[in-house]
Amino acid sequence: MIKSLADILAKNTQDKEVYTTDQKKRYWRSQKGYYTKNEGVFSFIHLIQNWQEIVGDFMGQNTLPLKIKQGTLFVACKHSIFAQELGFLSPQILEKIHTKFPSFNHIKRIKFSHNDFQAHFQESSSKVKEPKKNALHPYSPEYKALVKKAQAITEDIEDPEVKQAIMNFYLK
Repeated sequence: MIKSLADILAKNTQDKEVYTTDQKKRYWRSQKGYYTKNEGVFSFIHLIQNWQEIVGDFMGQNTLPLKIKQGTLFVACKHSIFAQELGFLSPQILEKIHTKFPSFNHIKRIKFSHNDFQAHFQESSSKVKEPKKNALHPYSPEYKALVKKAQAITEDIEDPEVKQAIMNFYLK
């Protein structure tokens, strides 16, 4: 169908656009995603980033918002004392959240629980092992040269256990 110049300039919105197959697929994929449908996801990230402004620096360092479920904001605290203190301040915290983030007006209560969230991060970082030195293969020329050097160092030692321990230490 050929359109006249008047039709094009009038921008008749009743005409449906013709989609190619790729455009249909892109549109379907964009509607399929979880984060495209949930509007509060990025606001929740901003809530986490601005948490210290809402509860104060000290409490912000010792607490962390975890999730929002059925109108309840769940907050993890390093110690039960922080959970109790913030429990007393929950009406003021709710008011600050509602003024700073109007999209969170569906939050009606806050639940604080003791959860040492920072210890989990410390454990995972302490479990990171330093990379091992490249272990030499027993039949490699470098390993054989080390063995000869270790034997030359320990040839004056008479006790076989001590001699073996020093050789093992040298070969590591």
